[in-house]
Parts: sequence; C-alpha cells; structure tokens
Amino acid sequence: MFLAYYVYNILLIVLIYLAYQYAMTSKRVFAYMIITIFTLVIGLRYNVGDDYVSYKGFFFNQKLFPHMEYGYTYVCKFFNYLKFHYSTIFLLMGCLEIYFFVRAFQKFKFIMPWAFFFLFTTLELFIWNNAMRQSVAFCIFLYAIRFIQERRLIPYALCIVFAAAIHKTAYPLIVFYFVLNFKIKDDKWLQYSLLFSSVVAGAFLREFIFNNISTLAGAIGFGETTNDIEYLKTLDWSNNKNSMGIATLIWLILDMTVIWMYDKLKRLHNDVGFELYYKLYFVGIFLQNCIGGTYLDRVNMYFLPFRIVIYSFLMYELSKKKDVLYRVPIIMFCGLTYALCMWAVYNHAATCSPYEFVDLEFFPSKQTFFD
Repeated sequence: MFLAYYVYNILLIVLIYLAYQYAMTSKRVFAYMIITIFTLVIGLRYNVGDDYVSYKGFFFNQKLFPHMEYGYTYVCKFFNYLKFHYSTIFLLMGCLEIYFFVRAFQKFKFIMPWAFFFLFTTLELFIWNNAMRQSVAFCIFLYAIRFIQERRLIPYALCIVFAAAIHKTAYPLIVFYFVLNFKIKDDKWLQYSLLFSSVVAGAFLREFIFNNISTLAGAIGFGETTNDIEYLKTLDWSNNKNSMGIATLIWLILDMTVIWMYDKLKRLHNDVGFELYYKLYFVGIFLQNCIGGTYLDRVNMYFLPFRIVIYSFLMYELSKKKDVLYRVPIIMFCGLTYALCMWAVYNHAATCSPYEFVDLEFFPSKQTFFD
C-alpha cells in the first residue's frame, strides 16, 4: 500500500515539474521525459486496475472477446507473434495516452501543470488504468479538437478512424466536426439553470437507468458486459458513500465558478479554441449529474474529461492573482482535492492500489497467463 502512495505522489510531482519546465522553455526534451516516465510507470504496472486481468487474458487469447476492435486485436496478435511480454500492450496504451494528451496541450502549454494536477485529482488517471482502450480513444479525440478549430476535416477524420480502431465507440465523434462550431448563447443564468436542473434530473434518471440496464447498455454497444456495472460505479468517486457530499460539492462549486468566469476565459483564450473545449466540458458535467455512476457513464468518457482542460484554464487565471482572497481558496481547494485523491487510493478505488510492477523479463522463453 505504501508503494501506491509513493508512486502516485512522485509521479504527480515529477509530471507537474516537467510540465512547468516545458511550458516555460518549450524545450521538447521535457515533453519526451514526460512521455517516457509516464509510459514506464503506468505501462509496467502489475494487476493495477479492475480491467487488468481481462486485458492480460485477451493478450494471450484473442478469442476470449471476439468482438474486440480490429486495431487492438491485431496489435496483440503481432506482439504475441514476436513473443513479447504481455506488459508491452500496457506500455503501448500508456504511451498513446500520454503522447496525445501532451500533444493536445501544445498550443496552450502554460496550463499543462494544472492539467496533470487535475488528471490525478479528478481520478481520471484511475479510469485510464481501467478503461484503457477508450481512454486512448479519448486522448486522440482531445488532440483532434485542434483540427476542428482549423477546419481540417481529413486530419480530424483520420484521428477518429485511428481512435475507433482501438475503441469502436469513437466512430460517432466524427459528427462533432460539423456541429461543434455552433454558437452558444453567453447567458450565465441559462447555464446555471441547466447545471442545477441536471442535478435534480439525475436523482430520477439513475433509478430508471438501473432498472433498464440490459436494454440501455446494449443500445450503446456494451450489452455483452453488463455485469461490469458494479465495477463502473467504482470509477466515479462522487458515488463513494464516504466522500459523496464533499466531493460532489467541491466539483459543483468549481463548475459554478467556471460558468461565472466563462466570459473572461473565452475572451482571453478563445484564440486556442477555448469555446470548443467548453462546449464538450459542459456536456460532460451535465451528463455526469444526470447519469454519473451508472453504466451509461461510459458514454460520458468522451466529454467529462474535458473538465481537466477547463479547470486548468480557470486555475491558471486565478493563480495569477496576488490577492489573498484568491490565494487562500485556491490552496484550500488544491489541498482538499489532493486529500480526496489519496483517500481514493486508500479505498482501492478501481483497484488503483496496491501498486506493483511487473517482472522486467521482456523476452521470456515461455510465458503464460499466470506469469
């Protein structure tokens, strides 16, 4: 258990430091160091994440899940043909996640240190360790948003096809190229109304979703794994009975602050596409309030993580203010969310702990599922 605290804390500190250096100097060596360190730490984990055993099993026997995406399946077959250790697939997925994540922030590197902070404190990293393929697809989508801003359809479409080869749910993302540029009304009170109505609606929708889980899960392409609902509930820390009130309230207050400062943030950062990210973020928090903690939450994995981007823009602007009225709440917020993240580690959320590393024998003469 101690190793889990050590790994997550050291990784968080190192990533924030390297991201800060990258933002200040624009030297690519820091980006390469981020990608390398993250890939090794996350890729060489052993039995960390509820889905770890399933991914390991599929590596050895692709017939276990005959409907797995062709791209991921062929990579596993290729690695098996070369007699690579099964951890190479985790290294590859970890590398793809962090590569596209870092590339997505290339135009606004100045918020990258905050992005890594929120990657941990929103527990998104633990989701990456579980829904590994869909997380890779999300990171590719996050990177591809730049092509929507630049109105470059072919590069965007290629990114979505690549993402879909890893997780089929990425195919519908192609439509966002055509609809994401629509203008939204800059009305704070309308946004507040939608936010609070989603909180109220969620109380009724969750019961309906649980009562109709087989039909709804099948409709979004997950019908064959509806027994994973208990696992999926663990990915949403706001539904943990020990932290439900505090965690929900913290993120709700932050969302309200984002809405309040929307006009200013848009004015300062729309040259890098802030409004595009904001639209996806708002869809994410709306859906989270409505269906968070249910099986349909998998749909929201392409939207809710955009809060990492928006929260980072917000905290970057707030942290520049020297007034104690801003500094004290920021410090309290960071301390509280960090504590809740460590509490999630203590509670083994999504089997994020204990943390172990694999045996570094990459070319064994013989390996089995039980190695």
